[in-house]
Amino acid sequence: MEDCKIAVNPWTTTVPPSPTMGIKLLADDMKQKGAVVYDFGVGEMNPEIPLPTAFYNGLVHALQNKDTHYCPSGGDLSLRTVLSEDLKRNFDLEYPPSQIVITPGPKDALFRAALAVMDPFAIRNRGVCFAPVYESFTAMPYLLTGKQAFVIPTDKDFLPDFNAFTELLKKNHEHIAFIIINSPNNPSGTVYSKEVLHRLADIIKQYPEIALISDEVYRTIRYDNEKPFSIASLLPNQTLLVGGISKEVSGTGLRIGFVAAPAKVAKAVEVLVGHFTACVNLPVQKAYATFLQEDKDMKIRTEIRDKLKVKRDLILDQFRKLPGLKDCVWKEPQGAFYFFPNIEKYYGKKTPDGKVINTDDDLSVYLLQVGHVVTLAGSKFEKAGYLRIAYASSNNEVLIKGCEELSNALAKLQ
Repeated sequence: MEDCKIAVNPWTTTVPPSPTMGIKLLADDMKQKGAVVYDFGVGEMNPEIPLPTAFYNGLVHALQNKDTHYCPSGGDLSLRTVLSEDLKRNFDLEYPPSQIVITPGPKDALFRAALAVMDPFAIRNRGVCFAPVYESFTAMPYLLTGKQAFVIPTDKDFLPDFNAFTELLKKNHEHIAFIIINSPNNPSGTVYSKEVLHRLADIIKQYPEIALISDEVYRTIRYDNEKPFSIASLLPNQTLLVGGISKEVSGTGLRIGFVAAPAKVAKAVEVLVGHFTACVNLPVQKAYATFLQEDKDMKIRTEIRDKLKVKRDLILDQFRKLPGLKDCVWKEPQGAFYFFPNIEKYYGKKTPDGKVINTDDDLSVYLLQVGHVVTLAGSKFEKAGYLRIAYASSNNEVLIKGCEELSNALAKLQ
C-alpha cells in the first residue's frame, strides 16, 4: 500500500476531471470488451475526416529534413509568418509574427493566456464565462487562483444575458482578470453574430484593463457561409485570440495551438512557453506552415466544413423524424460539430428496471448502458437539462444507427 505523505495542491484535487476525456476512457473500455458503441462523446474528426494530405506531407518532409531541433519559444518563424498572413488574408486581423505565440495545443494556449493576465495574489483574480461553457473555462481560473469563475447565463438560443453581464461587470470589474468567449461554441454549436459580438465589445471596452480571451478553435467550421468574424477586430488591445489545428485540420493528437495578442501580452505568453515547454515540437509546426501555404484560399478547410455539414444535417433529420427524438427541444447548430438538445421532457420517467431519471447525468448513463450511445450531460457544461452529441468522428451510417439506438432507448422510458 502506498504511503505518500506529499501535500498535493488542494486546488488540483477539488477540480473535477475533464468529462470529455473521462467519457472517452469509458467508451474505449466498452469497445475493448467487444461492445458495439455509438460514440458521440468526444469532439474529434479523425478517422472519418482524416488529416489533410498537405499537412501530412509537410510533417513527413520536416522529419526527412531532420527538422527536430529546438526553435524559439514563441514558435518557428516560418509558421508565425504564414499564420500572420493567414489571419490577415482570411480573417481580416492584423497580427505581426512577433505577436503570435505557438503552444502545445489550443487548450494549452487557453491556459497560458489566462496565466499571462491573471495574478493569484492580486485583487484582479477572477474569470468570467458564458454557459453552456467548455469544461476548462471554469477549471482554469480556479487552478490558477483558487477562485471560482463567474458564469453568466444564456437564453434559449445560447446567447449571453447582456443585462446579467453588464451588472456583473459593474459590481465586480475590479476583481476580473479576463472574460472568455467561445464562438463557434462547444457544446452548443452556436455562432455569435456580428451584432452579438458588437454588443459584447461595447460592454467590454468600458473596462480596458480586463482581458478578453476569444476561443476561436472552431473558427473555420460555421455553416452560414459567412466569412469568419472575430471580436479581436473590435477590441485589438484587449483580445487574446486562441486557435489551433485540433478542429481546423483534424489534428487532435498532434497538438498545436496559438495565441495572437497585444505585444506585451504575447511576450508574457512567450516567456511562459519558454519555462513550461521550452518550445513546441518543430516537425508539427513545419507541417502546419506547409498546410497554411497550401490552403491560402481556405479550400481544404471549407471542404472539411462541408463534410461536417452533411453529418450535422443527418443528425437533424433523425431528430425530426424518430420517435423519442422528434419531441425534444433543440436549436439548429450553426457551427462546430456538436448538437445540444434539451432532454428535460424525460425527467421523472422510469427506466425498465425502475430507476427514475432525475438529471441529465442519469439520462446520459442510461443511454450508455441500454443503447450503448455515448453522450455528455449538459450539466458538465454548466447548462443542465441538455445532452451534448458530438457527430464528427462517426461515419454517416453509424450516425444514423446511433440515433436509432438513442431513439429506441428513450422509447423504453415510462
